[in-house]
Amino acid sequence: MGAPTIRDVAVAADVAIGTVSRVLNGHKSVSDDVRRRVLKAIKKLKYEPDRVAQSMRLGVTRTVAFATRDISIPGFGAIVNAAEEALRNSGYTLLLTMTDERKDRELNLLRIFQQRRVDAVIMTISNENDAELTKQIRGLDIPIVLLDREKPPQLDAVTLDHRRGVRAATEYLHGLGHTRIALLTGKPSTRPAHERIAGFKEASARLGRQASHSVVRTGAFSAEFGFREASSLLSAPNRPTAIIAGGMAMLAGVLKAIRARGLSIPGDVSVVAGADSDLAALATPSVTAVRWSGTDEGRMAVQLLLNRLGNRSAPVQRVMLSTELITRGSCAPPPK
Repeated sequence: MGAPTIRDVAVAADVAIGTVSRVLNGHKSVSDDVRRRVLKAIKKLKYEPDRVAQSMRLGVTRTVAFATRDISIPGFGAIVNAAEEALRNSGYTLLLTMTDERKDRELNLLRIFQQRRVDAVIMTISNENDAELTKQIRGLDIPIVLLDREKPPQLDAVTLDHRRGVRAATEYLHGLGHTRIALLTGKPSTRPAHERIAGFKEASARLGRQASHSVVRTGAFSAEFGFREASSLLSAPNRPTAIIAGGMAMLAGVLKAIRARGLSIPGDVSVVAGADSDLAALATPSVTAVRWSGTDEGRMAVQLLLNRLGNRSAPVQRVMLSTELITRGSCAPPPK
């Protein structure tokens, strides 16, 4: 005997096939008594609806694509886990994919999302100023929620207050007596980088000439970039006495560079992580860090997405989550 069909359910419940369909799709036009009969028949027959056919009829797939830089970075993992749970509780399946901050991959994924008819997308993008990428994103006829990006401005977005976090870190280091502070971060064409740079410059401007030896190095958020730039700076005669690692994955590279030079933390150089992590908390000494909640970020992204699916014409939604500086043992006054 083959698998039960929607017709079998209709016969068992003594209703029309259309009534079974309305029950499956959650229509409110069905009476409670009829709904109970249909659900009882479905349970008795162990009927499984054809989700593909339903998707074709309704024009929805109950699938949301999540495109992020690199899931191996613990901070991103927390965001994805929170988003997946929130989507699952709302009846959606999450489709996860990596961009590796490559424009060609992002463009290709956007085309795939359109072809697969996903209902919505949550994503980061590698360059907010790229005209081709912006054009393709705006041309997509599905809701998109940006993660820690602000362009295109027509899209909903969840952002983080990196400016405040790095400004607090810079002022804290200055309070300890540091005037040669280095900020390492990603390309300024992404919001997290240019907001960190802005916070660093705002704090430095308040210090005036005392901060004249501070330096900013931009290029990537990776551990490899952190190692390369920290190694270069620490090899200079007038090396920085403090480094802010402005990226979620960068801290490991900075710590490696400091130890490769035979320097101590915080005796020779103080360190602040631009994103808190298990590494920051468990390193020896533990590392002062800018903290925010990846769980809140993931949940908020899903909330904005569900709001947009419920009302496609609503005003643009923008939410900024707060950051705070967590002081630990990696910072001290600069060496004499």
